[in-house]
Amino acid sequence: MALVVLCGYPASGKSKRAKEILDYVTNQHPTYKCVIVSDHGIDRNAVYGNSRSEITTRGALKSATERELTSKTIVIVDSLNYIKGFRYELHCVSKYARTTYCVIHCVASKDDIIEYNSQKNESDRYSNDILEALLMRFECPDPNNRWDSPLFTILSTEKLPLNDICQAIFQKTAQKPNMSTQNPPLMSPTFVFEVDKMLQKICSTICAAQKTTSIGETVHFPETGDAYIMKKNISMPEMRRIRKQFLTFLRANPVSEMSQVPKTFLSFMDQSVV
Repeated sequence: MALVVLCGYPASGKSKRAKEILDYVTNQHPTYKCVIVSDHGIDRNAVYGNSRSEITTRGALKSATERELTSKTIVIVDSLNYIKGFRYELHCVSKYARTTYCVIHCVASKDDIIEYNSQKNESDRYSNDILEALLMRFECPDPNNRWDSPLFTILSTEKLPLNDICQAIFQKTAQKPNMSTQNPPLMSPTFVFEVDKMLQKICSTICAAQKTTSIGETVHFPETGDAYIMKKNISMPEMRRIRKQFLTFLRANPVSEMSQVPKTFLSFMDQSVV
């Protein structure tokens, strides 16, 4: 039926907004099932302080969304959803399920966020270091991106435009799946071999560039047109570890074309290097 994705800084009121939407839809549209999928219950500081744990948590959130999303169910995803690449993945889930879609950006000032965070239960509270890191890493939604549209930007002091949100999810035409959101083919051993060769070449290029490139500068890959911004120097053992992790990830989330591999790998590596 519909996928509603909430995003925003930590402690910006996302869970409160999710509950408001759930209550409104349940009362005004009782023929539809409405559920909230969230990452509540995780150790936030442990998860967001470790890239591998964070990737696993996002994968679990996406899988739960896929299980719940049907032609008669409205799914509200209550999490940070601060990475545009993950919002794109959720958008693809919506397209594959042929549902409507919208994004709600919950906005609050830094002072308010610090105050709201201090009021949380100790088990749900973000540490100061993790909170600052997440504020810096947040990728603001852009209504010009199809995976961030339609977009509702809501200040913490504003009333949620529930009627407008319902119009977006009930009256908008459901998305049609395209080739990128169809079930991808299983990867053959030959494909895996070719992918690994490509990854080794990318890793070698990055390692070589580290000798002349400073942190924050961009490494370009002329053959594919992709680029990677250096966050830190990566040792060869760490590079091999990331490459092997990505191959494992790719077997579970295969791509349909070889040309998609470099961009997907660079995005994966960007999330793995902290």
